[in-house]
Amino acid sequence: MPDPQQPSAQTASPPMLPSTPAAGRSGHSGAPIKLGLMLGLGAVALAISACSGAGSSDGAQTRQVLIDYVHDEVASSFLMYFPRNVTMHPGDTIEFRQEWTGEPHSVTMGTLVDDMMTTIGPLLEQYADVPDDEIPEEAWEQFDAVLESLPWMLDQSDLAEPVNQNAAQPCFLSEGGPPEDRHTPCDDADQEQPPFDGTHSYYNSGFIPYQGPQGNKFVVELAEDIEPGVYNYYCNLHGPLQSGTITVVEEDEEIPSAAEVARQTRDEIDAAAKPIIEGYEQAKVGPATDWSGRSVEPPLVGAAPADPEVHAFVSEFIPETIQAQVGEPVSWSFVGGHTVSFQVPTYFSQITLEEDGAVVFNPDALLPVNGPGYPFPEGPPPEAEGEEPDGAEASPPEPPPPVEVDAGEWDGETFISSGLFFDGSYSLTFTEPGTYPYACLIHPQMVGVVVVE
Repeated sequence: MPDPQQPSAQTASPPMLPSTPAAGRSGHSGAPIKLGLMLGLGAVALAISACSGAGSSDGAQTRQVLIDYVHDEVASSFLMYFPRNVTMHPGDTIEFRQEWTGEPHSVTMGTLVDDMMTTIGPLLEQYADVPDDEIPEEAWEQFDAVLESLPWMLDQSDLAEPVNQNAAQPCFLSEGGPPEDRHTPCDDADQEQPPFDGTHSYYNSGFIPYQGPQGNKFVVELAEDIEPGVYNYYCNLHGPLQSGTITVVEEDEEIPSAAEVARQTRDEIDAAAKPIIEGYEQAKVGPATDWSGRSVEPPLVGAAPADPEVHAFVSEFIPETIQAQVGEPVSWSFVGGHTVSFQVPTYFSQITLEEDGAVVFNPDALLPVNGPGYPFPEGPPPEAEGEEPDGAEASPPEPPPPVEVDAGEWDGETFISSGLFFDGSYSLTFTEPGTYPYACLIHPQMVGVVVVE
């Protein structure tokens, strides 16, 4: 079942932006529904060294949870937390450490999230292996209805100003929810983070920045008087498929050591990475399968995991180096949300955290630059018209055909970008010989080169 839902970089400051395969339906404020994970192993050793000395069995403990992961074999993004569940005592601390892959994340919890996961959890489990177009309409309606009480970080219906400030900025409420107006963040007083006592209605990190004093980190201190129980959290950009739990137990109950948590993290990373690497290797020899199940040939922009239920994706240009001829178009097929961008300006920043706390995206990371049209889908395909013959069951509408954009000729001198694609193709004809580096404006590690003769 889907999970609502990335960004890229070139050379200078790490960029970001949200993009995800348009799997399933994506009518909610722009959050997609299928996505993932990614990993490497160096951070696991760091987790052990960072946490093993934090606290003792007689005092407050600290445990680390990774958000996403930077894999050392293939550039990718894992829309997951590692480990997905951590067991703690009252008064302990959880340090959420973000591995920056270009995907924005949050840690969002509270009773509103617990209520949401009470409904969403069974749906995700029941329909985990069911293709999106075979999920009953009632399940979709139930899924959408329960998500309406919580704002998404981004609104794809407003590409000029896509950030929902009521979700992208921190907010810690004892009761009720954040402002309904998406342009209005919580009051300054409600952005001051208290210990989490389990009764907060809304307890949201907001967008976790990739740099600065709080870069790539969100620390949650559990209140001394928090009741034992299970507390849910999720990412308000990627949705409930990127979720986890904190289990609080009585003081006299033993909890896993920092080393045990690090081993659990390692095991979960290994399990998630396997289908990512397999998907990457398959894409390199082609053909590959995109998020709609279509067969696509290299050159590819991204790749899907071998297991479509894994919420992760590959952020690689495949092949990394393309040999081309002057006057002959090069055409890329997209697998997941990425861009093809040449001559990216120095210090191009996809997202900015303003002095007043506002989170702002640069539209050049989303929209086409010096190219024709905008490929981003305007919404779900219209319902099929007409009546079915007597006795026949209505069939779901066919997915729209992949977008094909021909950007025409390019002389190698100006900034040009495809804009954010989820599937389809983008073509460019080089008019001058040379070696042209290019990048995805959403995912910092995603770079390639075209050699034109």
